[in-house]
Amino acid sequence: MKPSTAREFEELLSEHLDGLYSSALRFCAGRSADAEDLLQDAVFRAFRHFDDLRDPTAARAWFYTILARTNLNRLRTRRRRAETLAPDLDDDAFEAALAEWRPVQVPDEYADGALARQRLTAALDRLDDDVRAVIWLSDVEGFRQREVADMLDIPEGTVASRLFRARRALRGLLASGRADMRRAESI
Repeated sequence: MKPSTAREFEELLSEHLDGLYSSALRFCAGRSADAEDLLQDAVFRAFRHFDDLRDPTAARAWFYTILARTNLNRLRTRRRRAETLAPDLDDDAFEAALAEWRPVQVPDEYADGALARQRLTAALDRLDDDVRAVIWLSDVEGFRQREVADMLDIPEGTVASRLFRARRALRGLLASGRADMRRAESI
């Protein structure tokens, strides 16, 4: 790739990098290490195929398509080859780390917003992978259903039904969380 082309790629990528990372984080159910790996793989693929981008004004959709398809490939691979994860710490080190762990204190003025974000993030993370990607790309990133269908390589009708299921599931998860909070407050 020519230096000027590499510079063009870097400039286009920098415009969309924050959004791409947010999407990768949601695709990976909030696991930042997995999101970083996913984003790195997607950016590498985009860089290798940058010459295929015909219209720089379509770069946003092009980047998100690569990210979504890279995620799909990773999910398919994971399903085909279930990995056994070995813990990074031995039992004693894990118990010691767990005993020392303390949650971060959130300032009172941010508590309500932080709680709402946590509830929404937790609810999103509980969704199935296929519907989580659809609702994130559609409702958060603002892509039209046709664009999401192209990105995920599925029919537009499937996007619509997954979006309906995801929204209904989110409403249910958030409503049950509010009911749990009201019960806890009354105790």
